[in-house]
Amino acid sequence: MAFLAWAFIYGCAATCGVIAAHFMCSRMQRHDDGPAPMWLHPAIPIVLFALLGVVVAARGASVGQLGTIALIGMPLIGAWYSDARIGIVPDVFTLVPLAVIAILVLMHHTWWIAISAIVVFGAFASAAVFSRGRGMGWGDAKLAMLTGAVLGLPLSLLTLALACFTATAVSVIRDRGTKPIAFAPYIVVAMLLAFVVPLPWVNV
Repeated sequence: MAFLAWAFIYGCAATCGVIAAHFMCSRMQRHDDGPAPMWLHPAIPIVLFALLGVVVAARGASVGQLGTIALIGMPLIGAWYSDARIGIVPDVFTLVPLAVIAILVLMHHTWWIAISAIVVFGAFASAAVFSRGRGMGWGDAKLAMLTGAVLGLPLSLLTLALACFTATAVSVIRDRGTKPIAFAPYIVVAMLLAFVVPLPWVNV
C-alpha cells in the first residue's frame, strides 16, 4: 500500500507540473528559430513520474528523500512539458527551486551544493554564449544548474553527459543535427533515471 501511496503522490506532483506548464505555455510564444514542437501526451510524464515513486520507495529511500524528489519533480516535469510544447523553459521552473536551494545552502552552510551548481552552470552558460542560444539555450543552462544543485557534481556531470549524448544522437538521426532540438526533456529524463541510482545524492 505504501508503494501505491507514493505512486499517487508522485502522479499528483507531475500533474501539477503539467498544469503549470499548460498555464505558462498559454502565455508565451514560441520563437521562430527555436526547436520544433514535440508530441508529448500529458499522461507520459505523469505515469513515468508515478512509476519513479514506486521504484524509489522500493529502493528503501527515506520519507524525506521521497518527499524531496516529489517536490523537485513538479518543476522538472513542468520544464520537460514546456520545452517539448514551445521550445522554452520558463524561468519559474528553474529559478524558483534554485532560490529555495540557495536559501537552504545559506541556512545549512552546504557550500558544496552551490559549488556544484555554479560549475555546471558555467559549462552550459559558455555553450549558450558561443551558440548564441541556438545550440544551447539559457533555459537549458539554468536547468543544468538545477541539476548540479540537486545531484551534486559527480552524478550531475554523468547525468548531463548522458542527456547530451542522447540528444545529439537523436538530432543526428532525425535531421543530421541541422535543426535545434528541445534539450530539457533529455535533461529531465536523465535526472529521473539518476534518482534511482543507489547513491546518497541528497542529504535529507
